[in-house]
Amino acid sequence: MFQKALSQCAVLLGLLLASGMIWADSVQKLGFIDTMRVYQESKQAQAIQKKLDKEFNSRQKDLEQMQKEGLKLKADLENNKIPENQREEKIKQIVFMDQQYRQQAVALAEDYNLRRNEEFASLQQNADQVIIDLAKKEGYDLIIQEAVFVNGKFDITDQVIKALNAKQ
Repeated sequence: MFQKALSQCAVLLGLLLASGMIWADSVQKLGFIDTMRVYQESKQAQAIQKKLDKEFNSRQKDLEQMQKEGLKLKADLENNKIPENQREEKIKQIVFMDQQYRQQAVALAEDYNLRRNEEFASLQQNADQVIIDLAKKEGYDLIIQEAVFVNGKFDITDQVIKALNAKQ
């Protein structure tokens, strides 16, 4: 009985391997896209980054100012520039400022990431459409976006960026 099951598994494995080879043989034209490059180099991505930088610039500057004030206060404490009768109050102030800074930094990061994801969703849709159009036009059988290693001859990222930039 075990021998029969083993035999059936061997036949099934052979069929799967053969069908995989047939499938691989049927792929005639293969392309690869480096999504990170598209997100960094396309005009749309750069416009999104500028928009986000402008939108979050004032909050970032507020955080930087808060950090600068806290570091100055800490340095003054360490260098004994604060009178002894005010030290305890200033230490409490530093702790409070540190808590406020951390809370605002987390909130800023969350808000920024949420907005970034919203903005880049439209870029992803546009890029997907450009990729589909390119695949149909150029006769690609398979286009991959994520891989551990890709031979450069399959990389069509520049074509996608160029087409995406032309679409804008």
